Amino acid sequence: MYFGLPVSQGGKMKVLLLYGGRSAEHDVSLVSAGFVREVLCNSGHEVIMVLIGRDGGWRLEEDAITVSADGTPWELRSGSERISFDIVFPVLHGPMGEDGTLQGLCMMAGWPFAGAGVMTSSMAMNKVTAKLMAGTCGLPVLPWTFFEEGCEPDMEAVSTLGYPVFVKPARMGSSVGISRVDAPVELRAAVELARRHDGLVLVEKGMVRAREIEVALLAEEGRVSSSIPGEIVPGLEWYDYEAKYNCPGSRLLIPAPIPDGLAEKVRSMAETSFSMLSGSGFARADFLLDSSGNLYFNEINTIPGFTGISMFPKLWEASGVPVPEVLERIIGEAIRRHSRLGGPGGGG
Repeated sequence: MYFGLPVSQGGKMKVLLLYGGRSAEHDVSLVSAGFVREVLCNSGHEVIMVLIGRDGGWRLEEDAITVSADGTPWELRSGSERISFDIVFPVLHGPMGEDGTLQGLCMMAGWPFAGAGVMTSSMAMNKVTAKLMAGTCGLPVLPWTFFEEGCEPDMEAVSTLGYPVFVKPARMGSSVGISRVDAPVELRAAVELARRHDGLVLVEKGMVRAREIEVALLAEEGRVSSSIPGEIVPGLEWYDYEAKYNCPGSRLLIPAPIPDGLAEKVRSMAETSFSMLSGSGFARADFLLDSSGNLYFNEINTIPGFTGISMFPKLWEASGVPVPEVLERIIGEAIRRHSRLGGPGGGG
């Protein structure tokens, strides 16, 4: 495949939608991509679907995306034709899609791309870096520690946090590889599980009966705006991968049933979290709320889930911003950023 940048007429774009990817969140991306494509096409844009396989190969899709019930894409082909487009829209969750690597490729190639830039994507994807930045900006975080690749777990450091703790791959999303650890004897197995996905492991103090509050964000021309907050009520004990995608008992409460003052506070904290990373485009910021009304920054996702039932689009709809408008604003910011950076208007 060969790529070039045309100049579209009439405000409608040729959008190269990248999806799939090599991470453990590949299947989630397939569903997100189908939803984004449908909205873009209904808005009059031309969408070119390119699947990045688990093997890293790029495959141009012959027709509109078709996804089977189990999430398997059909009717894919590879080719040597030249593909022209106006903008890249990545719908890739996790490593090698959301962590700055793909964004760096787009920058080198001179392609306008939707979403956060290289630095923002990299820092947000790394939970250790994000928590360090949050603390620097005055956002409260739960006590935590981390283990670098190849290092033995520091049992004393974890005991200082107090059990239970959550053990997480530091650069993975969708709650993949996360374990709740209630006693020291369980720690090593949890670290080994996390290291199947990332050598860098985060260990964070667990919160009893924590509530999960999320806010959708848009960053345009240096200004961050936020949606009303929503709350996730997991159908299982905590919001792991099964609870997110395979448990019918999980519920999204929009707006979150919290006092108005607390809602304004979490929105302000969410805006700060994206601003601290020089955010551009879109994101979702996640917080934990304890029984005393204290909020703690948890993480920020620069390519949040974008399915029809995902929190990000639903929060904006509940805030009076339809999903087609959200996507238009994301694309508009990407084009403006590309122009500000002096990106080329054509080329191969």
